Amino acid sequence: MAILKFLRGHLLAVLAVFALLIVQANCELTLPQYMSDIVDVGIQQGGIESAVPTSVRAQSLADLEMFLSDDEVSAVEADYSAANASGIRTFVGRPADKAKGSALAEELGLPETIVLALDKGVDASTLMGSAGEGKTLTMDAVRTAYQAGRVTKDQLVSAAGSMAGSMGAMSGSIVSQRAVEFVRAEYVAQGMDVNAVQTSYLGRMAQVMFAFCLVALLAAVLVGLIASRTGAVIGRDLRHDMFAKVMRFSPAEVSKFSQASLITRSTNDIQQIQQMTVMLMRMVLLAPVMGCVAISKVVATHTGLEWTIMLAVLSVLGIISVLFYFTLPRFKKMQSLIDRVNLVAREILDGLMPIRAFGRQGYELGRFDEASTDLMETQLFTNRAMSLMMPAMMLVMNVITVVIVWFGANGVDAGVMQVGDMMAFISYAMQIVFSFLILAMLAVIAPRASVAAGRVQEVLDCPLTVVDPERPKTVSPDGPRASLVFDDVSFRYPDAEADVVAHVSFTASAGKTTAIIGSTGSGKSSLVQLVPRLYDVTGGRVTLDGIDVRDMSLTDLRGRIGYVPQKGFLFSGTVGSNVAYGMDRPNEVAVDTAIDVAQARTFVSECDEGLETPIAQRGANVSGGQRQRLAIARALAIRPEVLVLDDSFSALDYATDARLRAALATQVANTALVVVAQRIASVMHADQIVVLDEGRVVGRGTHEQLLRTCPTYLEIARSQLSASELGLEGGE
Repeated sequence: MAILKFLRGHLLAVLAVFALLIVQANCELTLPQYMSDIVDVGIQQGGIESAVPTSVRAQSLADLEMFLSDDEVSAVEADYSAANASGIRTFVGRPADKAKGSALAEELGLPETIVLALDKGVDASTLMGSAGEGKTLTMDAVRTAYQAGRVTKDQLVSAAGSMAGSMGAMSGSIVSQRAVEFVRAEYVAQGMDVNAVQTSYLGRMAQVMFAFCLVALLAAVLVGLIASRTGAVIGRDLRHDMFAKVMRFSPAEVSKFSQASLITRSTNDIQQIQQMTVMLMRMVLLAPVMGCVAISKVVATHTGLEWTIMLAVLSVLGIISVLFYFTLPRFKKMQSLIDRVNLVAREILDGLMPIRAFGRQGYELGRFDEASTDLMETQLFTNRAMSLMMPAMMLVMNVITVVIVWFGANGVDAGVMQVGDMMAFISYAMQIVFSFLILAMLAVIAPRASVAAGRVQEVLDCPLTVVDPERPKTVSPDGPRASLVFDDVSFRYPDAEADVVAHVSFTASAGKTTAIIGSTGSGKSSLVQLVPRLYDVTGGRVTLDGIDVRDMSLTDLRGRIGYVPQKGFLFSGTVGSNVAYGMDRPNEVAVDTAIDVAQARTFVSECDEGLETPIAQRGANVSGGQRQRLAIARALAIRPEVLVLDDSFSALDYATDARLRAALATQVANTALVVVAQRIASVMHADQIVVLDEGRVVGRGTHEQLLRTCPTYLEIARSQLSASELGLEGGE
């Protein structure tokens, strides 16, 4: 899964979570066994854990030993102390040896069952066979016969074995229960408070269970803490990496993905990855751990109901497979539909004025409604499909519980299973089904998160068309300054069939103004975008100070160029922060000078707050002309070697345009000025005018020269100015 790539740098956190989940699973799955012990031992057996009494009357022990072999008698005698003054013998042997303790319980279990039965009186045929039919046999009678020698030990031991064999499969359960009853009766006979024994056992079990709960809680809290922190770190790093990558994109890469899609990938998609990461570490890793531990517990119970677990697992897998088959294609489609909604919404908001001007509100609402409806229908389908999962899972869990109770009750009735064991088995079965339920939840979220991870990775892996050279060249201190040369430059956009600009050559020098003019679509803006390497040339080269711009580092190159695009974009902040935007260390003198040259001083002075006047997002609270002048001031503030103004006078009146050009000519004498303009008045005083037509240079020279030699320039000039304004005699 693509999302796992983002966890590679967090292996230590994953291992820590895995270890904590093992602790949590073992603690939680130990509780059902203690619950089983509380039911079987604490309630049914009155808190008496073993058939081995901690203290026993000497006579009672002697009665038990009548039904044991000589070797077993020796072992039992070694485990009990000598009788005290009250005739009580205390258990002193094998307290820490569980294996031997279990063996002793097995040794004493059958004799205790027989003695308990004899104390109440039983049919003599139970021990004596057909010879005892119709007679009642008591412990006193057996003891008397044994002491008188009428019955030997071998006979009693053989009779006990025959009695156990007659019980069949029920012998283990019956013997265990009857043995505990004997121990209880023995304690009562000794005057012990059996209720206190039960209370002590239940209290001890409660303390142990509470301790396991605390450990499981602590492990769960730590898992949540580590998972949440890891998810947040991954989200933070992805946003950082993605934003850093997008900041290196040229307009070509931005156009490839679209702004709306990049916003969605940077927000919604990364949020999906972050949520999935937390789920993976908190729940998905828990599922196999919990399932494996629960299965090991189930196997250890030996209930014979293991087939119910397999039935539940197959049912859950079937439900997950069906849901996954129908919803996965829709989850993949959902992210592209979100992109579409964002795109339409962005277009409507950006184009609100023309929409209102042409009365197209209804049409645009229809577009947005169509995009929203497609997304809604997809989400409704997936949500409705997934809403069936939980009821289906609950149905499986409840049906399996009923099946376990049904067959478990038969086992309890047959004496091969205790009630506590059945309750513990139900808990283990539910844990196993719950583990697969978690995997089902993964099936809901994983497809969408996987698509989101792929979309984010697509941006991170996108090759850049404009990159820093491996060995960047630097400008020689003794070389030329502010010398911009276009040497047979050609350029075409990615996937375009023809060049936008072809074989363009000219030179812009320090202190000189080079103007570029041409009809709409002639390639003027495309040409100047090659200077700061927003795009790279596809033919020829652009040099700055004698070095190909592709051989210079982007930081160095763009630090030498002041570029003002057609749309003067302003950032939210203040007038001062926008003008000083390109400066590493804001210089108040440079800011003031730039504002003066850009002819922005008048409206800045009229504002009460001056340079601290707030600027709204995208410069929405200033006019188009004010926005252009502040954008020009921003480019001037860095004192560039080359100043590129891409149709940046379009919103200025003629008087402001003239003052600005005059100020540029006198105040930035060491800067090469490249001006792209539509108006003849903005370029007619330039030192050099380059005329473009369909991407090719059709004229180059001064205003007067071009009027005589370039028909294209003359046509543009006549469309804007009168013959007298152009100085043409006779209206020619």
